[in-house]
Amino acid sequence: MPFSCQWLFVTWGSRWSRKHQHSEGDSQCDTGSEAYFGKGTKLTVLEFDVKPPEVEVLRPSAKECRNPLDNERQKTLVCVASGFYPDHVSVFWQVDNKTVTSGVVTDEAALRVGNSYKITSQLRVSAEDWYKPELKFECFVRFFNGMEYINYPSSIFGDTAPADVLTKEEYLRITTKAKLSYGVFIVKSCVYGAFVAFLVWRLQSSTEKPKN
Repeated sequence: MPFSCQWLFVTWGSRWSRKHQHSEGDSQCDTGSEAYFGKGTKLTVLEFDVKPPEVEVLRPSAKECRNPLDNERQKTLVCVASGFYPDHVSVFWQVDNKTVTSGVVTDEAALRVGNSYKITSQLRVSAEDWYKPELKFECFVRFFNGMEYINYPSSIFGDTAPADVLTKEEYLRITTKAKLSYGVFIVKSCVYGAFVAFLVWRLQSSTEKPKN
């Protein structure tokens, strides 16, 4: 019965060595000469051909609720990388071309799906940041193909705020206007109160004058 196998040795340390062999028609693969590996080596036996990931960033749900812990309006972006083999990947995010780590939650390990793997990563951002159409949110999946590391990106831009959603700038403008209006109301009330007090004083003074 025909038999084939393929070996790939990969390291994640500072030093690495690789051996890649095929064998067909034999009952076992020839391991050949000795291979040496540095600290942090990861050994993988390839069953299938190397396939790079397909990456897509999913937009936040319009029905996402406030965070009950801090009552903050937040949006969750989801990065999905699928169809890759083997599972030598890492994921990182950038917002406006700057790497971010806060609010990032990534699967601990890639999930095997048939002949390939899948991994997801989430990025939680404030609603104020999401409702900035000029802001770019980008997910990078770093994949090792047996020869080199390659970044596979996918990105989306922020959305325009719906009519019923206040942005931070609009909220500040409205609250500032409200504070100003309240301040004017207080000043007018004080002036009116002083005027009434003056009239009462004049009235009392006129009634208390002694008759000649």
